[in-house]
Amino acid sequence: MGLQCLLKHKKMGSLSDILFSMSLSVLGISHQTAPIRIRERLAFAAEKLPEALKNLANVPGVDGCAIVSTCNRTELYLSGRQPTMRSAMEWLHDWHSLAPGQYQEHFYQIEQAGCIFHLIKVISGADSMIIGEPQVAGQVKHAWQSARELGTLSSKLDRMFQSAFAGAKRVRSQTGIGRDPVTLPFAAMRLAHQIFGSLDNLGTLLIGAGEMIEDCAVHFREAGIRNLTIANRNPDRARELAERHEARGYGLDELPELLPRHDLVIACTASPTAILTHGMIERAIGQRRHRPIFALDLSVPRNIEATIGDLNDIYLYTIDDLHAIIESNQKKRKQALQQAIEIIESEVLAFERWLRLQDTSTTLKSLRQRAHAEREKLLEQALAQLAAGRDPEDVLQRLSHRLVNRLLHGPSIRLRQAAESADEALLEAARYYFLDEQQ
Repeated sequence: MGLQCLLKHKKMGSLSDILFSMSLSVLGISHQTAPIRIRERLAFAAEKLPEALKNLANVPGVDGCAIVSTCNRTELYLSGRQPTMRSAMEWLHDWHSLAPGQYQEHFYQIEQAGCIFHLIKVISGADSMIIGEPQVAGQVKHAWQSARELGTLSSKLDRMFQSAFAGAKRVRSQTGIGRDPVTLPFAAMRLAHQIFGSLDNLGTLLIGAGEMIEDCAVHFREAGIRNLTIANRNPDRARELAERHEARGYGLDELPELLPRHDLVIACTASPTAILTHGMIERAIGQRRHRPIFALDLSVPRNIEATIGDLNDIYLYTIDDLHAIIESNQKKRKQALQQAIEIIESEVLAFERWLRLQDTSTTLKSLRQRAHAEREKLLEQALAQLAAGRDPEDVLQRLSHRLVNRLLHGPSIRLRQAAESADEALLEAARYYFLDEQQ
Protein backbone atom coordinates (compact mmCIF):
# COMPACT_ATOMS: atom_id res chain seq x y z
CA MET A 1 0.00 0.00 0.00
CA GLY A 2 1.55 3.31 -1.11
CA LEU A 3 1.50 6.88 0.14
CA GLN A 4 -0.87 8.10 -2.58
CA CYS A 5 -3.49 5.55 -1.52
CA LEU A 6 -3.15 6.61 2.09
CA LEU A 7 -3.70 10.28 1.35
CA LYS A 8 -6.91 9.55 -0.55
CA HIS A 9 -8.49 8.03 2.53
CA LYS A 10 -10.96 10.46 4.05
CA LYS A 11 -10.13 9.58 7.64
CA MET A 12 -6.41 10.23 7.25
CA GLY A 13 -6.45 13.90 8.29
CA SER A 14 -3.84 13.57 11.03
CA LEU A 15 -1.45 11.50 8.90
CA SER A 16 -1.74 13.81 5.89
CA ASP A 17 -1.12 16.77 8.19
CA ILE A 18 2.19 15.16 9.15
CA LEU A 19 3.16 14.18 5.60
CA PHE A 20 1.99 17.37 3.87
CA SER A 21 2.24 19.86 6.71
CA MET A 22 3.11 22.69 4.31
CA SER A 23 0.51 22.84 1.54
CA LEU A 24 0.67 24.69 -1.79
CA SER A 25 -2.30 26.69 -3.03
CA VAL A 26 -3.41 29.24 -5.61
CA LEU A 27 -6.18 31.78 -5.12
CA GLY A 28 -7.03 33.55 -8.36
CA ILE A 29 -9.37 35.39 -10.66
CA SER A 30 -8.94 35.59 -14.44
CA HIS A 31 -10.51 36.43 -17.79
CA GLN A 32 -12.15 32.99 -17.64
CA THR A 33 -14.00 33.71 -14.40
CA ALA A 34 -14.62 37.48 -14.27
CA PRO A 35 -15.17 40.48 -16.57
CA ILE A 36 -12.75 43.40 -16.65
CA ARG A 37 -14.89 45.58 -14.34
CA ILE A 38 -14.20 43.04 -11.57
CA ARG A 39 -10.62 42.14 -12.52
CA GLU A 40 -9.53 45.77 -12.35
CA ARG A 41 -10.81 46.02 -8.76
CA LEU A 42 -8.42 43.23 -7.75
CA ALA A 43 -5.35 44.18 -9.79
CA PHE A 44 -2.12 45.22 -8.07
CA ALA A 45 -0.33 48.38 -9.20
CA ALA A 46 3.35 47.65 -9.89
CA GLU A 47 4.60 50.23 -7.39
CA LYS A 48 2.40 48.74 -4.63
CA LEU A 49 3.41 45.13 -5.24
CA PRO A 50 6.43 44.99 -2.85
CA GLU A 51 4.32 46.36 0.00
CA ALA A 52 1.52 43.92 -0.81
CA LEU A 53 3.91 40.94 -0.85
CA LYS A 54 5.38 41.82 2.55
CA ASN A 55 1.88 42.31 3.93
CA LEU A 56 0.62 39.01 2.55
CA ALA A 57 3.67 37.19 3.93
CA ASN A 58 2.56 38.23 7.45
CA VAL A 59 -0.92 36.71 7.12
CA PRO A 60 -1.38 33.90 9.70
CA GLY A 61 -0.67 30.51 8.14
CA VAL A 62 1.26 31.90 5.15
CA ASP A 63 4.79 30.53 4.98
CA GLY A 64 5.60 31.80 1.46
CA CYS A 65 3.87 33.84 -1.24
CA ALA A 66 4.09 35.40 -4.69
CA ILE A 67 1.60 37.63 -6.53
CA VAL A 68 0.96 37.48 -10.28
CA SER A 69 -1.05 40.46 -11.53
CA THR A 70 -1.59 40.98 -15.29
CA CYS A 71 -4.31 42.34 -17.56
CA ASN A 72 -6.07 38.99 -17.52
CA ARG A 73 -5.45 37.63 -14.02
CA THR A 74 -4.67 38.26 -10.37
CA GLU A 75 -3.31 35.20 -8.57
CA LEU A 76 -1.85 34.59 -5.12
CA TYR A 77 0.60 31.67 -4.99
CA LEU A 78 0.91 30.44 -1.41
CA SER A 79 2.56 27.87 0.78
CA GLY A 80 1.53 27.42 4.38
CA ARG A 81 -0.64 25.64 6.86
CA GLN A 82 -4.41 25.56 6.73
CA PRO A 83 -6.50 27.71 6.77
CA THR A 84 -4.21 29.58 4.36
CA MET A 85 -6.82 29.93 1.59
CA ARG A 86 -9.50 31.48 3.81
CA SER A 87 -7.00 33.90 5.35
CA ALA A 88 -5.68 34.86 1.89
CA MET A 89 -9.20 35.53 0.61
CA GLU A 90 -9.89 37.81 3.57
CA TRP A 91 -6.56 39.57 3.08
CA LEU A 92 -7.17 40.14 -0.64
CA HIS A 93 -10.56 41.75 -0.07
CA ASP A 94 -9.21 43.85 2.78
CA TRP A 95 -6.19 45.02 0.73
CA HIS A 96 -8.45 46.26 -2.07
CA SER A 97 -10.98 47.78 0.38
CA LEU A 98 -13.72 45.40 -0.72
CA ALA A 99 -16.53 44.03 1.42
CA PRO A 100 -15.75 40.57 2.87
CA GLY A 101 -16.68 37.90 0.32
CA GLN A 102 -17.37 40.40 -2.48
CA TYR A 103 -16.79 38.76 -5.90
CA GLN A 104 -16.03 35.50 -4.10
CA GLU A 105 -17.98 33.51 -6.70
CA HIS A 106 -15.49 34.62 -9.37
CA PHE A 107 -12.44 33.11 -7.62
CA TYR A 108 -10.87 29.72 -8.21
CA GLN A 109 -8.88 27.79 -5.62
CA ILE A 110 -6.23 25.21 -6.50
CA GLU A 111 -4.20 23.06 -4.13
CA GLN A 112 -1.06 20.90 -4.02
CA ALA A 113 0.09 19.43 -7.38
CA GLY A 114 -2.77 21.20 -9.17
CA CYS A 115 -0.86 24.45 -8.53
CA ILE A 116 2.08 23.56 -10.75
CA PHE A 117 -0.27 22.19 -13.43
CA HIS A 118 -2.01 25.57 -13.50
CA LEU A 119 1.24 27.56 -13.33
CA ILE A 120 2.79 25.75 -16.31
CA LYS A 121 -0.39 26.43 -18.30
CA VAL A 122 -0.20 30.11 -17.40
CA ILE A 123 3.52 30.52 -18.23
CA SER A 124 3.31 28.58 -21.51
CA GLY A 125 0.28 30.59 -22.66
CA ALA A 126 -2.03 27.57 -22.59
CA ASP A 127 -4.35 29.36 -20.12
CA SER A 128 -4.24 32.77 -21.84
CA MET A 129 -7.06 34.58 -23.60
CA ILE A 130 -4.80 34.30 -26.64
CA ILE A 131 -3.49 30.73 -26.55
CA GLY A 132 0.28 30.72 -26.83
CA GLU A 133 0.86 34.45 -26.26
CA PRO A 134 4.41 35.01 -24.96
CA GLN A 135 4.07 38.12 -22.74
CA VAL A 136 2.70 36.30 -19.70
CA ALA A 137 5.91 34.28 -19.25
CA GLY A 138 7.88 37.48 -18.64
CA GLN A 139 5.22 38.81 -16.29
CA VAL A 140 5.25 35.64 -14.16
CA LYS A 141 9.06 35.60 -14.11
CA HIS A 142 9.04 39.18 -12.85
CA ALA A 143 6.55 38.21 -10.11
CA TRP A 144 8.76 35.28 -9.07
CA GLN A 145 11.92 37.41 -9.03
CA SER A 146 10.19 40.12 -7.00
CA ALA A 147 9.09 37.59 -4.38
CA ARG A 148 12.61 36.13 -4.30
CA GLU A 149 14.24 39.53 -3.79
CA LEU A 150 11.83 40.37 -0.97
CA GLY A 151 12.35 36.96 0.66
CA THR A 152 8.66 35.96 0.59
CA LEU A 153 9.17 32.61 -1.21
CA SER A 154 9.33 29.34 0.71
CA SER A 155 11.64 26.61 -0.62
CA LYS A 156 8.66 24.63 -1.96
CA LEU A 157 7.14 27.63 -3.69
CA ASP A 158 10.48 28.60 -5.21
CA ARG A 159 11.00 25.05 -6.50
CA MET A 160 7.49 25.03 -7.95
CA PHE A 161 8.14 28.19 -9.97
CA GLN A 162 11.47 26.87 -11.23
CA SER A 163 9.88 23.56 -12.25
CA ALA A 164 7.02 25.43 -13.93
CA PHE A 165 9.40 27.56 -16.01
CA ALA A 166 11.22 24.42 -17.15
CA GLY A 167 7.91 22.72 -17.98
CA ALA A 168 6.62 25.75 -19.90
CA LYS A 169 9.85 25.83 -21.90
CA ARG A 170 9.24 22.22 -22.93
CA VAL A 171 5.67 23.04 -23.92
CA ARG A 172 6.70 25.95 -26.14
CA SER A 173 9.65 24.14 -27.73
CA GLN A 174 7.94 20.77 -28.30
CA THR A 175 4.50 21.92 -29.47
CA GLY A 176 3.19 24.53 -31.88
CA ILE A 177 1.35 26.42 -29.15
CA GLY A 178 3.46 29.57 -29.56
CA ARG A 179 3.76 29.48 -33.33
CA ASP A 180 2.25 32.45 -35.19
CA PRO A 181 0.35 33.71 -32.12
CA VAL A 182 -2.84 35.71 -32.53
CA THR A 183 -1.78 38.74 -30.50
CA LEU A 184 -3.84 41.51 -28.96
CA PRO A 185 -2.34 44.05 -31.41
CA PHE A 186 -3.42 41.73 -34.27
CA ALA A 187 -6.96 41.56 -32.86
CA ALA A 188 -6.96 45.35 -32.44
CA MET A 189 -6.01 45.73 -36.11
CA ARG A 190 -8.85 43.43 -37.17
CA LEU A 191 -11.34 45.43 -35.12
CA ALA A 192 -10.10 48.76 -36.52
CA HIS A 193 -10.42 47.37 -40.05
CA GLN A 194 -14.05 46.44 -39.35
CA ILE A 195 -14.80 50.02 -38.32
CA PHE A 196 -12.74 52.11 -40.75
CA GLY A 197 -11.90 49.80 -43.63
CA SER A 198 -8.49 50.97 -44.88
CA LEU A 199 -6.16 52.19 -42.11
CA ASP A 200 -3.50 53.76 -44.34
CA ASN A 201 -4.41 57.40 -43.79
CA LEU A 202 -5.60 57.21 -40.19
CA GLY A 203 -3.75 58.87 -37.32
CA THR A 204 -2.94 56.44 -34.52
CA LEU A 205 -2.16 57.45 -30.93
CA LEU A 206 -0.56 54.86 -28.63
CA ILE A 207 -0.61 55.73 -24.91
CA GLY A 208 2.06 53.95 -22.86
CA ALA A 209 5.56 52.67 -23.59
CA GLY A 210 5.56 49.03 -22.46
CA GLU A 211 5.83 45.79 -24.38
CA MET A 212 2.20 45.80 -25.51
CA ILE A 213 2.42 49.33 -26.94
CA GLU A 214 5.65 48.46 -28.74
CA ASP A 215 3.94 45.38 -30.24
CA CYS A 216 1.11 47.64 -31.42
CA ALA A 217 3.63 50.01 -33.02
CA VAL A 218 5.26 47.12 -34.88
CA HIS A 219 1.94 45.70 -36.12
CA PHE A 220 0.54 49.06 -37.18
CA ARG A 221 3.73 49.99 -39.03
CA GLU A 222 3.67 46.67 -40.86
CA ALA A 223 0.02 47.31 -41.77
CA GLY A 224 1.00 50.55 -43.52
CA ILE A 225 0.03 53.15 -40.91
CA ARG A 226 2.43 56.08 -41.20
CA ASN A 227 0.83 58.70 -38.93
CA LEU A 228 1.88 57.18 -35.59
CA THR A 229 2.19 58.98 -32.23
CA ILE A 230 3.31 57.63 -28.86
CA ALA A 231 2.49 59.39 -25.56
CA ASN A 232 3.85 58.36 -22.18
CA ARG A 233 4.14 59.73 -18.65
CA ASN A 234 7.89 59.89 -19.26
CA PRO A 235 8.32 61.98 -22.47
CA ASP A 236 11.91 60.78 -22.96
CA ARG A 237 10.76 57.15 -22.92
CA ALA A 238 8.02 58.02 -25.41
CA ARG A 239 10.49 59.74 -27.76
CA GLU A 240 12.95 56.83 -27.45
CA LEU A 241 10.25 54.33 -28.45
CA ALA A 242 8.92 56.63 -31.18
CA GLU A 243 12.37 56.95 -32.72
CA ARG A 244 12.57 53.18 -33.17
CA HIS A 245 9.26 53.11 -35.04
CA GLU A 246 9.39 56.33 -37.09
CA ALA A 247 6.78 57.95 -34.86
CA ARG A 248 6.47 61.08 -32.72
CA GLY A 249 6.83 61.04 -28.94
CA TYR A 250 5.07 63.24 -26.35
CA GLY A 251 4.25 63.44 -22.66
CA LEU A 252 0.76 62.75 -21.27
CA ASP A 253 0.24 66.44 -20.54
CA GLU A 254 -0.14 66.99 -24.29
CA LEU A 255 -3.02 64.52 -24.69
CA PRO A 256 -5.73 67.24 -24.97
CA GLU A 257 -3.96 68.62 -28.07
CA LEU A 258 -3.11 65.18 -29.50
CA LEU A 259 -6.56 63.54 -29.25
CA PRO A 260 -8.39 65.63 -31.89
CA ARG A 261 -5.68 64.78 -34.47
CA HIS A 262 -5.99 60.98 -34.16
CA ASP A 263 -8.58 58.46 -35.32
CA LEU A 264 -7.30 55.41 -33.42
CA VAL A 265 -6.39 55.62 -29.73
CA ILE A 266 -4.94 52.62 -27.88
CA ALA A 267 -4.06 52.84 -24.18
CA CYS A 268 -2.01 50.38 -22.16
CA THR A 269 -0.24 51.74 -19.07
CA ALA A 270 0.25 50.72 -15.45
CA SER A 271 -1.71 53.72 -14.19
CA PRO A 272 -4.21 52.72 -11.46
CA THR A 273 -6.59 55.50 -12.57
CA ALA A 274 -8.09 56.70 -15.87
CA ILE A 275 -5.84 58.73 -18.16
CA LEU A 276 -8.47 59.59 -20.77
CA THR A 277 -11.50 61.19 -19.13
CA HIS A 278 -15.03 61.71 -20.40
CA GLY A 279 -14.44 65.45 -20.75
CA MET A 280 -11.20 65.06 -22.72
CA ILE A 281 -12.80 62.77 -25.31
CA GLU A 282 -15.97 64.85 -25.53
CA ARG A 283 -13.93 67.98 -26.34
CA ALA A 284 -11.82 66.04 -28.86
CA ILE A 285 -14.92 64.80 -30.72
CA GLY A 286 -16.27 68.34 -30.85
CA GLN A 287 -13.01 69.62 -32.35
CA ARG A 288 -13.08 66.77 -34.90
CA ARG A 289 -16.56 67.87 -35.98
CA HIS A 290 -17.87 64.47 -34.97
CA ARG A 291 -15.50 62.37 -37.07
CA PRO A 292 -15.45 59.06 -35.13
CA ILE A 293 -12.66 57.87 -32.84
CA PHE A 294 -11.82 54.21 -32.28
CA ALA A 295 -10.59 53.81 -28.68
CA LEU A 296 -9.19 50.55 -27.34
CA ASP A 297 -8.28 50.13 -23.66
CA LEU A 298 -5.85 47.24 -23.11
CA SER A 299 -5.20 48.18 -19.47
CA VAL A 300 -6.31 46.63 -16.19
CA PRO A 301 -7.30 48.77 -14.31
CA ARG A 302 -8.80 50.63 -17.28
CA ASN A 303 -7.08 53.78 -18.54
CA ILE A 304 -10.15 55.11 -20.39
CA GLU A 305 -13.26 56.08 -18.41
CA ALA A 306 -16.07 53.63 -19.15
CA THR A 307 -18.66 56.43 -19.53
CA ILE A 308 -16.90 57.52 -22.72
CA GLY A 309 -18.69 54.63 -24.42
CA ASP A 310 -21.98 56.53 -24.01
CA LEU A 311 -20.81 59.37 -26.29
CA ASN A 312 -21.74 59.55 -29.97
CA ASP A 313 -18.99 59.09 -32.56
CA ILE A 314 -16.82 57.04 -30.23
CA TYR A 315 -16.17 53.30 -30.56
CA LEU A 316 -14.83 52.20 -27.17
CA TYR A 317 -13.58 48.64 -26.62
CA THR A 318 -11.76 46.88 -23.79
CA ILE A 319 -9.48 43.88 -23.75
CA ASP A 320 -12.51 41.62 -23.16
CA ASP A 321 -14.17 42.81 -26.38
CA LEU A 322 -11.35 41.29 -28.44
CA HIS A 323 -12.30 37.80 -27.27
CA ALA A 324 -14.59 36.96 -30.23
CA ILE A 325 -11.91 37.92 -32.76
CA ILE A 326 -9.32 35.89 -30.90
CA GLU A 327 -11.60 32.85 -30.59
CA SER A 328 -12.07 32.59 -34.34
CA ASN A 329 -8.31 32.30 -34.80
CA GLN A 330 -7.65 29.75 -32.07
CA LYS A 331 -8.97 26.55 -33.67
CA LYS A 332 -5.64 25.56 -35.22
CA ARG A 333 -4.09 25.56 -31.74
CA LYS A 334 -6.36 22.83 -30.36
CA GLN A 335 -3.97 20.00 -31.28
CA ALA A 336 -0.97 21.88 -29.88
CA LEU A 337 -2.93 22.51 -26.69
CA GLN A 338 -3.58 18.77 -26.22
CA GLN A 339 0.12 18.04 -26.72
CA ALA A 340 0.89 20.76 -24.18
CA ILE A 341 -1.40 19.16 -21.58
CA GLU A 342 0.41 15.81 -21.95
CA ILE A 343 3.78 17.49 -21.35
CA ILE A 344 2.40 19.43 -18.38
CA GLU A 345 1.06 16.23 -16.81
CA SER A 346 4.52 14.62 -16.99
CA GLU A 347 6.05 17.70 -15.32
CA VAL A 348 3.42 17.57 -12.59
CA LEU A 349 4.27 13.93 -11.84
CA ALA A 350 7.95 14.84 -11.51
CA PHE A 351 7.10 17.70 -9.12
CA GLU A 352 4.80 15.44 -7.09
CA ARG A 353 7.67 12.99 -6.64
CA TRP A 354 9.90 15.82 -5.41
CA LEU A 355 7.16 17.03 -3.05
CA ARG A 356 6.70 13.56 -1.57
CA LEU A 357 10.43 13.17 -1.04
CA GLN A 358 10.61 16.58 0.65
CA ASP A 359 7.66 15.91 2.93
CA THR A 360 8.88 12.40 3.77
CA SER A 361 12.36 13.72 4.55
CA THR A 362 10.85 16.31 6.88
CA THR A 363 8.77 13.67 8.64
CA LEU A 364 11.72 11.29 9.03
CA LYS A 365 13.88 14.10 10.36
CA SER A 366 11.23 14.94 12.98
CA LEU A 367 10.90 11.27 13.96
CA ARG A 368 14.66 10.90 14.35
CA GLN A 369 14.93 14.11 16.38
CA ARG A 370 12.18 12.95 18.72
CA ALA A 371 13.75 9.50 19.12
CA HIS A 372 17.18 10.98 19.83
CA ALA A 373 15.71 13.44 22.36
CA GLU A 374 14.01 10.59 24.24
CA ARG A 375 17.21 8.53 24.12
CA GLU A 376 19.34 11.39 25.48
CA LYS A 377 16.90 12.07 28.31
CA LEU A 378 16.72 8.43 29.41
CA LEU A 379 20.46 7.89 28.93
CA GLU A 380 21.20 10.84 31.23
CA GLN A 381 18.95 9.32 33.91
CA ALA A 382 20.60 5.91 33.47
CA LEU A 383 24.12 7.34 33.83
CA ALA A 384 23.05 9.16 36.98
CA GLN A 385 21.71 5.87 38.40
CA LEU A 386 24.97 4.06 37.57
CA ALA A 387 26.97 6.83 39.23
CA ALA A 388 24.78 6.37 42.30
CA GLY A 389 25.81 2.69 42.47
CA ARG A 390 22.67 1.03 41.06
CA ASP A 391 23.02 -2.46 39.58
CA PRO A 392 24.17 -1.99 35.90
CA GLU A 393 22.04 -4.83 34.56
CA ASP A 394 18.95 -3.44 36.27
CA VAL A 395 19.69 0.06 34.92
CA LEU A 396 20.09 -1.25 31.37
CA GLN A 397 16.89 -3.28 31.60
CA ARG A 398 14.94 -0.26 32.83
CA LEU A 399 16.56 1.98 30.14
CA SER A 400 15.60 -0.32 27.27
CA HIS A 401 12.09 -0.91 28.65
CA ARG A 402 11.37 2.81 29.14
CA LEU A 403 12.80 3.73 25.70
CA VAL A 404 10.53 1.23 23.94
CA ASN A 405 7.51 2.54 25.87
CA ARG A 406 8.34 6.18 25.14
CA LEU A 407 8.80 5.63 21.40
CA LEU A 408 5.69 3.49 20.96
CA HIS A 409 3.31 5.34 23.28
CA GLY A 410 1.91 7.81 20.70
CA PRO A 411 1.63 5.32 17.80
CA SER A 412 -0.01 2.73 20.12
CA ILE A 413 -2.76 5.17 21.14
CA ARG A 414 -3.45 6.14 17.52
CA LEU A 415 -3.55 2.50 16.39
CA ARG A 416 -6.07 1.67 19.14
CA GLN A 417 -8.19 4.60 17.99
CA ALA A 418 -7.91 3.36 14.39
CA ALA A 419 -9.03 -0.10 15.45
CA GLU A 420 -12.01 1.28 17.36
CA SER A 421 -13.10 3.35 14.34
CA ALA A 422 -12.40 0.48 11.88
CA ASP A 423 -9.84 2.60 10.03
CA GLU A 424 -8.40 -0.24 7.96
CA ALA A 425 -6.28 2.09 5.82
CA LEU A 426 -4.30 3.33 8.81
CA LEU A 427 -3.96 -0.16 10.28
CA GLU A 428 -2.74 -1.55 6.96
CA ALA A 429 -0.30 1.36 6.63
CA ALA A 430 1.12 0.63 10.07
CA ARG A 431 1.61 -3.04 9.19
CA TYR A 432 3.22 -2.09 5.87
CA TYR A 433 5.67 0.47 7.26
CA PHE A 434 6.50 -0.88 10.71
CA LEU A 435 6.30 -4.69 10.61
CA ASP A 436 8.75 -7.04 8.96
CA GLU A 437 7.17 -8.72 5.92
CA GLN A 438 8.03 -12.17 7.24
CA GLN A 439 6.05 -11.57 10.41
